[in-house]
Amino acid sequence: MLLVDTSVLIAQFRNFDPKRVVLFKTEPAAICGMVKAEFLAGARTAKQEADCVAILAALLPVATPESVWDAAGRNQAMLRSNGLNVPLDDTIIATTAIIVDIELWAYDGHFTAMATLLPSLRLFREP
Repeated sequence: MLLVDTSVLIAQFRNFDPKRVVLFKTEPAAICGMVKAEFLAGARTAKQEADCVAILAALLPVATPESVWDAAGRNQAMLRSNGLNVPLDDTIIATTAIIVDIELWAYDGHFTAMATLLPSLRLFREP
């Protein structure tokens, strides 16, 4: 199973790629609440919201365990103390992937930087 980041969903929304759809199905792709909220927040019209909802419907939900919140706070502090400033929502997404033990599929380059400091963060590489 893969945890899909908002960056992948935005790419699919802006530029539909049937290869991503195949990956969504063959890898089983999932989203956490933070990704869902970020993606829906980008909708500017009722049509865009409906399109976002349709994309989200194809993905499995992953519950955010309570332990994510403390761990994300500690991870954010550690990342910053090592000179890496990333949005807290991305630290929450990365921490969720670590705690539920699934690979994270993201296009944002800062996740690669985060993985150097969070060795338990496994990133999915498209074939």
